[in-house]
Amino acid sequence: MNEELKRLAQDFIILPFAAKIFEQDRKRFAKFKQGIVYQSMIDAVIERIQKDMSATKQKLYTKYHLDIKRIGNTTYRWNSRGNSGVIEYSSEDLKEMTNQAMKRYMNGTDFEVKDY
Repeated sequence: MNEELKRLAQDFIILPFAAKIFEQDRKRFAKFKQGIVYQSMIDAVIERIQKDMSATKQKLYTKYHLDIKRIGNTTYRWNSRGNSGVIEYSSEDLKEMTNQAMKRYMNGTDFEVKDY
């Protein structure tokens, strides 16, 4: 796999984890008096992640014809034009990559406070 393909595969695996964590955090912030500010920020981050997940999937399928399926807690199988392989991460690797992705999306996300 070339570097772009590795990055896309990693994003394909990691971004759903990051989105899920942000969604859980959003529910927690709903209980706070000023939670609306955090909820608005998290909504903007989730929206960016969802757009990038869609673009990543599209690029993986249309440009590289790569299909990735989860086969275990930390194991994924990829198939592309007759080639296949397994990507395996430790749970610590997944946590760290998710953490880095969350930081990446929180930095540089502009948002406006919404009325809920």
